[in-house]
Amino acid sequence: MSSPQMFYRIKQLRSTIGLGPNIRKNIEALGLRKRDQVVYQAVSVATAHKLRLVKELVSIELLPENEIEERSKADRPKWPKGFEKIGQY
Repeated sequence: MSSPQMFYRIKQLRSTIGLGPNIRKNIEALGLRKRDQVVYQAVSVATAHKLRLVKELVSIELLPENEIEERSKADRPKWPKGFEKIGQY
């Protein structure tokens, strides 16, 4: 019986403003664009190397594949996007 595939849950904690192009490119390669964004990446040597270069800017958790769906539901914003018209204005 094989073990479930493992994934990294990566959350960007700090901004890349003022940092070098190497760090910015690694953050983009991980799929992150802005602070507090969460992405899931499969565990691999390439991903681990990218995370090593930006470890001060992100938080990392290791999750099995069966926990990703429930965690991603919790990561979604709980408020609707956009604005809502109230009144006659």
